[in-house]
Amino acid sequence: MNGIIVLNKPAGRTSFEAVRAVSRFFSKEKAGHSGTLDPMATGVLPVFLGRATKLIQYLPDTDKEYIADIAFGIKTDTGDREGKPVSSSDTRPNEKDWYASVQAHFGEQTQIPPMYSAIKKNGVPLYDMARQGKTIDREPRTIIVSDIETLDFASDKARIRVRCSAGTYIRTLAEDLASQCGCFAYLKGLERIYACGFSIKDAVTLEELEVAEDKEKFLIEPSALFTDYPSVELDENLARLFLNGFVFPVSRLGKEYETGLLINVYKENKYIGLGTITDTAELKKLWQAEEA
Repeated sequence: MNGIIVLNKPAGRTSFEAVRAVSRFFSKEKAGHSGTLDPMATGVLPVFLGRATKLIQYLPDTDKEYIADIAFGIKTDTGDREGKPVSSSDTRPNEKDWYASVQAHFGEQTQIPPMYSAIKKNGVPLYDMARQGKTIDREPRTIIVSDIETLDFASDKARIRVRCSAGTYIRTLAEDLASQCGCFAYLKGLERIYACGFSIKDAVTLEELEVAEDKEKFLIEPSALFTDYPSVELDENLARLFLNGFVFPVSRLGKEYETGLLINVYKENKYIGLGTITDTAELKKLWQAEEA
């Protein structure tokens, strides 16, 4: 059983724990996910099962979308509600300053990743250093906030919807928005509502998976992620070579493709994987010699 489950990850579970639960439902040893969600966060977590795990490395860096709840007045060491308070203030943003800050955070900008993140420094995750009480300099990263909207605003809290590039830390964005208003903030809640082309409307909960008699109905064909790529149908011999990792001249497909192109591969109208065109003159000569 190979494919993608768009999971609505529950709060309180790590992404790894959520993937492991899904893999147990489908009796799959191979399982992986795209785009880690913090334990406190909920929402879209695409889980790849079986051979589909090989496709994770080819996923395009599409935007992600979140609903974030921000609480003002306190700064935590993790940037969210699970951290320890490290600073507090009675200062709160007024409505004018808040909307000015939101407006200022549209578009391309730099962001310093939080210490409590999976980014590695000399092979060590930053969160391991943070738990030891260490703080090190982090290189700013370029992110893009393509859309940001205030859904609710009060003196002590705000709710925003954010569409942003991969690698954006919403915890840090919340702190930066408040900082420009002269106050502290932390992330009180976070829901990812869009990722990898999948919406929260496509997502299924662990509870729904557990009780479903036909769990396969929730499986999505991996080709759904690569709809912009061309497709090719292989005969039995070429499909066997493809599935066993062998290369063969693209000319054997009966059509020429640009070198380096990614292509959806089918056998008998069933999706079997994503291929890369790596045809070369040397490869053609090798096959011509084999076939002679």
